[in-house]
Order: sequence, then C-alpha cells, then structure tokens
Amino acid sequence: MWSEKYRPNKPDQLIGNEDARLALSVWLGEWKPGKKAALLVGPPGTGKTTFVNLLARANGMNLVDLNASDVRTKDKLQRRMGEAMSTVSLFGEKSLIFLDEVDGLAGRADIGAVEFIKESVKESQNPIVMAANDPDSDEIKKLSSSCVTLRFKPPPPREVEMYLREVARGEGLAVGDEELRACVREAAGDVRQAINLLQSTGNSPGGEARGRYKDRDRTMNEALNGFFGAADKEEALASLRDLSMSAFEKVREVQRSVVKSGLPPEAMARALEVVSRADILIGKMMKAGEWRMLRYLDKLFAEELFPVVKGRGVRYTGQDDLPFPVLVRVWNDSKKIREVSVKYAARAHTSGMSARSQDLPYVFALCSRKKFREDLERAIGLDADPDVLESFDKFLAKEAAR
Repeated sequence: MWSEKYRPNKPDQLIGNEDARLALSVWLGEWKPGKKAALLVGPPGTGKTTFVNLLARANGMNLVDLNASDVRTKDKLQRRMGEAMSTVSLFGEKSLIFLDEVDGLAGRADIGAVEFIKESVKESQNPIVMAANDPDSDEIKKLSSSCVTLRFKPPPPREVEMYLREVARGEGLAVGDEELRACVREAAGDVRQAINLLQSTGNSPGGEARGRYKDRDRTMNEALNGFFGAADKEEALASLRDLSMSAFEKVREVQRSVVKSGLPPEAMARALEVVSRADILIGKMMKAGEWRMLRYLDKLFAEELFPVVKGRGVRYTGQDDLPFPVLVRVWNDSKKIREVSVKYAARAHTSGMSARSQDLPYVFALCSRKKFREDLERAIGLDADPDVLESFDKFLAKEAAR
C-alpha cells in the first residue's frame, strides 16, 4: 500500500498541525516528573498517533503504546503502565507512555481507570501522552485538569494536494488537477485515505485515473437525477462518475432516493438488495484497505440498480426535504445519537462518523429486543447511572419502534 510506503519517517515530514506539533515537542523537551500530561484531541487521520511515534523515535525514547479502549480497568492499566512509569531501559532510554482512544473509557467496566490515569500523571517518572477523537466526551472533561490539551485538525486541502503530487511523482503516475482534488475532497482531511484513493486511480482498468471520467463537477442533484433519468447504462455510469462525494455518502443518498420513491414492493426489494450489496462492498473495502474496489461501486449501481429504477420516476429531491415534525425529532434526539455513537465507536474501534452512518441504523433496529438493548447498554457503559440508563433505554426503544 502506498500509504505505508510513504508513511513519514521524521516528525517534520507530517503535513498540517504545525502549531500543535511544535507545542508537543516543546512540552516533551521541558517535561519533568509531576508536570501535566499532554492530551491530543482531533478527528481520526490527522496524525496524532503517527506524530507521537515519530517524536518518541526522534528523542531516543522507548514508546509504551496502549489503547485505552482495550486496557479499560484500573487493574489492567496498573499492570501495563506500572513498570513503565518508573523505569528506564538497560541502555538508559526513558519511556514515552502513550494512551490512545482515552475517550473510549466509559461505564462500570472502566471503574477507577480515569482516577488511576490522573494519579499516574502526578507520580510517573516518564511523560504521558494521551489521544482522543471526541473532545467533548465526559472522560476527556474529567482528564482535562491533568493535561495540556493540544488540538489536531484536518490539514488544509492545498497541503494534502501538494503531498499527493509528490506521491504521484514518486510512482510515475500522470494525474491531473481534478483527479488530485477529487481524492482530497473524498478523503476529507484524512491523508492516509487520500493516498489510498490516489492509488486506486493508478490501479483502475487501463491505467486511467478515476477523475479523468469527469469533465466537470456536477451537483448532487444533477448527478443523481442524471443517473435515475439516464437513457441507458452508459449514461447512468457517466452521471455517477461525475459526482464528487465519498462512497458512503453516495450509497446513503441513493438509498434515500430509492426508499422515498414509491416503487412497487417487488422493485423496491430488488433495488434495496443492490444497495445492500453496495454497502457490503464498502465494508469489505474498508476492512481490507483495498481502495481499488471503489471503481466497482458505480458499475454495480449502473449495471444492476439502474435497470430496476429506469423509467419509474425515482428522483433525488435533496437532503433537507424532511417534514417539520421529523426535523424536530432529529434536533431533539441528535445529542443522544451522538452520545451513543461515541460510546459505540469506542467499543467497536471505529469512528463516530462511521458508527452513525453505517452501524447505528441496524443497531437501533435490533433494539426492539429488550435483551439486545440491555446487552448494548451494558457493553457501551450506558448503565453507569440509573437516571441516564432510563433515559437512554426509552430513547433506544423509541428508535427501534420507528
């Protein structure tokens, strides 16, 4: 994979977040026992973990790398961190203790973990760095008083584009401005994903880059309605390839259009079966890191979905055309959905966005079974407070009934 081949080897080779990286370097250089830990917060793919690894290597430190979502209890943390907090290696190397995904600590299963970390910060003879995706989680708020907080943001699109140009040059790949910008947009600030998308263009049939099918960017409305109203499969395929959006969004908006279309039951079932297979394709692609599989998504819709919907009046009518009562429910429930997604994501080792867009619709459906709902509440730590549990249990039951 190109993302591994071009992984930075030195701290100054990362792009973006210069201020946060400099601040962490200064913090490490000035750190003394008893000083606060460093807490890096920001979305996945912004370089938090990579920079900590490179910083430890550059300073000749032994990295003790722990995922807080895996080492969740005080006893486990004590076993894994205890020795590292007070010792150096045989060669005199100090350790840098790194706790990733600390926003994944939640519920009774983690009892004592946050308090242990706060005490460890005071007592450790080696510096402690923590990382989290969600700066607003309860666990981060509890830890903040013991930490210096540094925020990591997605790097500017222009910097990602320039980096992709260097990768393309290194691979001898002739790629145009639109191809590069399409990769940057779709990756949404995740440099690893941007490189994987670039690699998928170089591996597409005939060596053609994915973006070369685009003569111009089309709006979502134009592209999706161009697909649904196309005269033939070739025109339908061209319309989808004119659409610059992530694969997840494309599947979601196609599904929304199909569900709201009023297709006859048999056609609806056939159409949703194709959408389901597209969703499975993306899941396999993500799990295996096989970004080349992206090129099959548009073909799947053009070859198998288009014949089902052709001439049946399916239309894309926009993302914000929900009835007012539904919008009110979305506004009222969005906070709970976000809280559930963060806790679920930490337990499932995925991102909050992925949890909300891919997993939770199915999880909510399964919550119609009380046993499943109770197991879920226990697994993601919603049962820590009886009042909170009651509130979320009613919410999950209501979502399951919709």
